[in-house]
Amino acid sequence: MQIDLNLEQWLLILLLAYVLAFVLLGLAKGRRYFKSYSSGKEVEYFFHSLDVTLTLAGLSITSLALFIGLGIENLQRFSSIILFFSISFVVLALSSNFARFPRRFYTFIADLLADVGILAIGCGFLVFFVIELPLSYGLILTYGLFITLFILLSGLDFYKYYKYWSSFEAEERKT
Repeated sequence: MQIDLNLEQWLLILLLAYVLAFVLLGLAKGRRYFKSYSSGKEVEYFFHSLDVTLTLAGLSITSLALFIGLGIENLQRFSSIILFFSISFVVLALSSNFARFPRRFYTFIADLLADVGILAIGCGFLVFFVIELPLSYGLILTYGLFITLFILLSGLDFYKYYKYWSSFEAEERKT
């Protein structure tokens, strides 16, 4: 049995695997941390997160409108690009809403959704350049490298979460 997947399907699987991996990591290791309430620093984070995620959501909806406008006569050609920018808009808007809640679990989910939104923007542009400008290797390489580095750097960020959760559990056991 041979599985034949195109670039868009692989990128969707990547987004899903990214979300599942980090949610499972959070549920497995961060339960005690999530049960505690936020500190004052996380309230400051809310305003920064809200500005950033709503700005990126605006970028996503603008890109979405642009691609729909460009391909109105052949919308099927842009369907996968529209899908990635739609995913980006939805998760970034949800991220800004999750950041409002005082529990640390919601801050973690807000971070995760913001990362998924940024990753979906990169996937949308990568798919666009592969479909519309297949000979623009520089642009394809740029967005492919962006996606790879973004996953590596956000993995490092979530590793720091993991280490912090481990120290939080150790402190809690001492008391």
